[in-house]
Amino acid sequence: MKEGSSAVDSVVHSVLRKAGVLGAKELEAWKRPGDDIRRLSQRDYGASLRRRLDYRQVKNLVERATELWPHFNQKVLGPPSKGFFSRAADALQLHLKAARYTSLALYGFYVDRSETALTKPLIFVNSAHHTLAIGTAFCHEVGHHFCTEIGRPRSAGVRFYFDSAYNEHLQDNGELAADVIVSLAGYPKPAAKRIFAGRQRRAIAGKGNLDHAIIDAIRAHLEASYRFDFSVALSAFQNLQYLAGMIHYAKLRAALLEEYEL
Repeated sequence: MKEGSSAVDSVVHSVLRKAGVLGAKELEAWKRPGDDIRRLSQRDYGASLRRRLDYRQVKNLVERATELWPHFNQKVLGPPSKGFFSRAADALQLHLKAARYTSLALYGFYVDRSETALTKPLIFVNSAHHTLAIGTAFCHEVGHHFCTEIGRPRSAGVRFYFDSAYNEHLQDNGELAADVIVSLAGYPKPAAKRIFAGRQRRAIAGKGNLDHAIIDAIRAHLEASYRFDFSVALSAFQNLQYLAGMIHYAKLRAALLEEYEL
């Protein structure tokens, strides 16, 4: 049975109508990006990772991602593109909807098929964001789909990805699992070992801050691999939001390398 775009659009509109209500706390936090950045810098990512996801669970996610992307965690997946999204969605038998949404607080969401009349799960990404942020949202939602497939941890129902909820992700098995996919996709192992080296890696994986040299290395990697850098083309507010994401995924990547050698 082939479902028309009207059925998919109907589900998307229904979910988006609820986003402002269900994400009230996240939408309020989104207005204070500096608070999120300070909290992220002080979090012990290694401890959160060990507490929420054991090595076997993470390896299962990596194996599933490698089935989809053979060079996963070995080479960069490349700048996100329509072809990249559509090929992955087709391979996973997913509905994919990309559209502009007025609030940049929302990156996207994943809907398990059991929640709707659709025969396939649905991923929505907010295309109002920078291309790298769109790719981040897509990989995050694919991570939720992997969790639903392998059940470790199961990610049932509707999963919203709000830009200001990174601290909460560290307390949620499903969100952290989805973020693992993003972090490994964004920083494949060779790049991660180069950026996060020795004692610095251990400190960053814990409660340590990213120093200027590490931040410069991360920015160089993101610009070369994904054509992203903070710029005057983005508002100061949006640059702060993306900075929060950069800190979150960088600290998580250091923790994955330090704790599980991935």
